[in-house]
Amino acid sequence: MPPPKSNREWELSVFTPEIGATKTFLVTSDMGVGELVVKVATTLGPQDWSDYALWWPEREMWLTRPRVPLANEGVQSDSKLHFTKQHKQLNVQLPDRTIVNMSVNLAIPSFHAVEQVCKSIGIRRFEELSFMRCANRAVEGHQALNYFASRKNSYANALLDPLLVKNRPTADQTDSRVTADGEYYVGGTSIGSIVNSADVPDGLLLDRWSPSSNDKSYLHGLWFDSSRPLFSQGVEEKDFVQLRFKYFRFLDLDPLVDSVRISQLYEQARWSILTEDVDCTEEETYTFAAHQFQVQLSAITPKDEPVADVSDLDEALTNLQFSLGTQPTQSGAAVAMKEPSERIDGDIKFQKVGKLTLKGAKTYRFAFQDCSVHMYKKGEATPVNRYNIRGAELTPDVDVEKDKFAIRASINEGDDDLDVKFTMETEDDFCKWLAAFRMASRGKTAGSSGHREEVLACKMFLDMQRPSKASQEPGSLVGHYVPPRVLKKKSLAKVAAQVLDFHGNLDRQTILESKLAYIRSWEHLQDFGISYFIVKFQGFRTKDELLGVAYNRLIRLDPQTHAHLRTWHYATMKTWDINWEIKEMRIDHEDGIFSFTCSSSDLKVLHEFIGGYIYMSMRKDVHEPVNSESYFKLTGGWEG
Repeated sequence: MPPPKSNREWELSVFTPEIGATKTFLVTSDMGVGELVVKVATTLGPQDWSDYALWWPEREMWLTRPRVPLANEGVQSDSKLHFTKQHKQLNVQLPDRTIVNMSVNLAIPSFHAVEQVCKSIGIRRFEELSFMRCANRAVEGHQALNYFASRKNSYANALLDPLLVKNRPTADQTDSRVTADGEYYVGGTSIGSIVNSADVPDGLLLDRWSPSSNDKSYLHGLWFDSSRPLFSQGVEEKDFVQLRFKYFRFLDLDPLVDSVRISQLYEQARWSILTEDVDCTEEETYTFAAHQFQVQLSAITPKDEPVADVSDLDEALTNLQFSLGTQPTQSGAAVAMKEPSERIDGDIKFQKVGKLTLKGAKTYRFAFQDCSVHMYKKGEATPVNRYNIRGAELTPDVDVEKDKFAIRASINEGDDDLDVKFTMETEDDFCKWLAAFRMASRGKTAGSSGHREEVLACKMFLDMQRPSKASQEPGSLVGHYVPPRVLKKKSLAKVAAQVLDFHGNLDRQTILESKLAYIRSWEHLQDFGISYFIVKFQGFRTKDELLGVAYNRLIRLDPQTHAHLRTWHYATMKTWDINWEIKEMRIDHEDGIFSFTCSSSDLKVLHEFIGGYIYMSMRKDVHEPVNSESYFKLTGGWEG
């Protein structure tokens, strides 16, 4: 039906869903969109209509260009337009899996909506993030959503189900701010910290949700098109969407200004390790668990003034005295710092562990002095023995359910090692002594300023082996630190002891430093930042293959073993384009030309990944603002 002539008036109906009213207006074809908006708002009466715009449901498009005539937009007399709010309340799940109810602009490209959301919660470098769909309903023609809808109780259903994560109190986001310590305020009300936030939900049994190769591939089909508004992609008021880091090329991670960004990225990294989305060795797993242990320990440790290391202070003082030609002496401050802030002594059962038998246990009084523990018989003032714990190998021997608290120590005595066992009666005694032994083994004075932190670490070690609130299975909290496959190989006590042992080798850091260390270790994994897609290469149309998209290259992988078969670096890629009619991507590389189709997602998603990474690689100046025009040119694909 041809558009009406511009000099003739015709009727056009406009529905306003917020008030449930439909009005009919006389318009002309050359009337501008903005003029119609004014006419509608005037007719509806006095109210703040500044956030309202015209939406065309049939074509899934907003009419937001005020000077463009209706005829140029294709509007005709049988068109059904809506006059509705551009900002709508959405439940946005942050990378740490907590949910914030906020107002999001659904009339602008998703890329800019992410920018506004990140600004409101204090995340810099918004271009590294994007929105994902919830895998909770099927949509005709959508590969990824239909895949997960057909697989109940799948990995993605669990990870993306908002009901399985802790919700934040809902609030209107029109007045939101983030304080320097990461507290998120909405409308003047705190809704919690987004720096030190959610833990792994107790209701999520991770061992049921380890991802398959198909899960990983179809999961990336859930990304929204960043060039189109969310409303045009089926998002409606009160819907759930996920905010995630999409491009794993992080520019300028600075703890001074990036507390929220680092914390949210840490949580996304942690989830990828715990759900085995990223493969790592068992040793790497314990390293991650140790970093996480330090993060949580730092969060509950009293923030005392930092104390200089005594050995460093002594060395500096000695060098100074030699340079002045005086006899080295210890300063009163250094002596005072060496004195334990807490006396570590008490009755402990002691045993020497023989090669074949365990000799009988006897109770002695023990007291720490520097890095050595002195053993006394009851009622005597002179020690009967002295053990130097520096460098000793310590193994907690614990069964929380049976109230068994012991420490096995392998103590170096010349050419031989002496294996002994110390048994405590109570949990508090065990934590106090294990903390002292751990400090002494590292050459630090037992009971000195770091002793309280070590005691807290030991209490956390015991807590790891207790049932969580939602699960009565012993050791269920250990699953908050390591992936399920590790728990299937070793006992809970051994896993917890390994985490504590690896933690002992870490430098004591602040929360943000520990999170950043976790992220850096994550970045060094072989499979870090690879997004998978199921594709069919030209010449192999009947064979599904796996294509990995990383920050600097494309990878052809074996679908079964994930072995890397071929690599194409972006730096040596000449051109790439898409034939939208047959949904085929063609890449001209210096090694030749190859083409493929994608069956796990819309090809636009894959194209956006490649273009997005190329844009990320172009960011050099940390102070340069985001060039959205360049981003859209690289990711748009010239889709008609």
